[in-house]
Amino acid sequence: MFLKASNRNRLRELERTYLVWGMAIGAVLTVSGFVLDTRYRLLMGFGGDMWATFTGTIMHFLMLFLPFIMGGIFLELGRRQQRFLDQMHQFEQAEELTRKQAHTDTLTGLFNRTYLAKTMEEGLSTGRWEARRAYAYLLDLDDFKHINDTMGHVAGDHVLVAVAQRLRQTASEDDVVVRLGGDEFFVVHFLDDAHQDPGVFADRLIAAVTGPISFGDAQITPNTSIGIARIGHDGRTRSDILRCADLALYEAKGEPISTYRFYSAELKLVSDHQAALETEMRRGIAGREFQVYYQPIYSVSTGKLRSFEALLRWKHPERGMISPADFIPIAERSGMIIPIGHQVLRDACRAAASWPDHIGVAVNLSVVQFKDCGLVAKIESALHESGLSPDRLDLEITESLLLEPSPRVISAIERVRELGIRLTMDDFGTGFSSLNNLRRFRFDRLKIDRSFTRDLDKSDSAEIIKSMIGLSKALQMEATLEGVENETQLAFARNEGATEVQGFYYAKPMSVEDVAVLLRDQLGMKRGGVAA
Repeated sequence: MFLKASNRNRLRELERTYLVWGMAIGAVLTVSGFVLDTRYRLLMGFGGDMWATFTGTIMHFLMLFLPFIMGGIFLELGRRQQRFLDQMHQFEQAEELTRKQAHTDTLTGLFNRTYLAKTMEEGLSTGRWEARRAYAYLLDLDDFKHINDTMGHVAGDHVLVAVAQRLRQTASEDDVVVRLGGDEFFVVHFLDDAHQDPGVFADRLIAAVTGPISFGDAQITPNTSIGIARIGHDGRTRSDILRCADLALYEAKGEPISTYRFYSAELKLVSDHQAALETEMRRGIAGREFQVYYQPIYSVSTGKLRSFEALLRWKHPERGMISPADFIPIAERSGMIIPIGHQVLRDACRAAASWPDHIGVAVNLSVVQFKDCGLVAKIESALHESGLSPDRLDLEITESLLLEPSPRVISAIERVRELGIRLTMDDFGTGFSSLNNLRRFRFDRLKIDRSFTRDLDKSDSAEIIKSMIGLSKALQMEATLEGVENETQLAFARNEGATEVQGFYYAKPMSVEDVAVLLRDQLGMKRGGVAA
């Protein structure tokens, strides 16, 4: 009777056991009854008259049914016991399923964030993980969104499942492999041997993840970046460990290939500085601390002013002018570049509308701004509010935007072209743009990055610039050489056939008030137009 509820194979056996035991007890009672009745009759001296014989026969006949009656009673008890055990088994199954669902990622079958929190708290509180030299590996699939956008979410799910299987196979038996969500994975790896290198395991993870994955007739090759933190050393709480690994991951994602980075105290200092800067940026937006400066662009052949490039500057009330290299990446990561970029666009269009009709303005667009569904509408609004003609506005985009253009990017660029706005490929030569994209989007101008101009005395830089100018001519585009700071660089641009130059040789970026002075001095501009 005392059987485990989870032992399903013995449930029917239990029912049969109850039946057999019931009939056996009934049989014993029947035999015992016969013996006792016979002895009782002999002891009492009952004779063999007809009535005694009849009653004895009836009683003996009824006693023959006792095994079946007892068997039926015990069988019913067995069935009730079986139903109880079935219910207990179902409850155990439901409890186990609930526990599994609570701790398991439904798509990949890996542990989930809830399980990680539970097991990490246990490992940290007991000190076992620190004693075993546990390391946290935070993995993120690079450009995973591109797989979903181009091949569909079914393909994306297929990649996630395949990656999960590979991580499980690569990890040791005691390791904890978790899917945090989306395309992020987390592995706790133990280095019980003090001579083991945590970087070796990271290399194994990268090799496993970046192998080709078959999907139908296609081959998908994912890339990954990994941030590594030592548990107990870099952080003693779950949140600290995840933050440290995330900082290292962000550092790794800055590399063009799949790689890993270890957490260091320097990364935390940089992160804290950027967090403080981000807070100050939000206050700066509200306080109108961001200003637009303009750097002139000149024609090489005539030496005349052709346009200005609008450049964002941050005049901090305490730190003074802060370099764009310090705050632009933070603005892009936080999404603040979208409202800031919109304000730059409006200010630049409003300023250019007051200039002579042949002077244009170039405005840089960040890759992040193309994630804004209302980007083209904001461009149209800026033109409409300022009254600036679309052909006087030049939008500069970088090569990275066109590395793997999404349908949203393609649509936005095509709509911009339909408005009559000029397009410039900015910082050309520093990215991975294809000639097909240059032709497909019909750029009006290539801007050759200043890094090549700076190294002009090196023969390879000079040859690269010549090649890019030749490419612009072949594609019927203008070529602007950035970073021109001396007569030698200007002469080179003139000799090689560059269309425009921009740099400190002519002028540094200036305020809108200084632009008005420059136009008045160079063009004889009067208020409201050009002097006769």
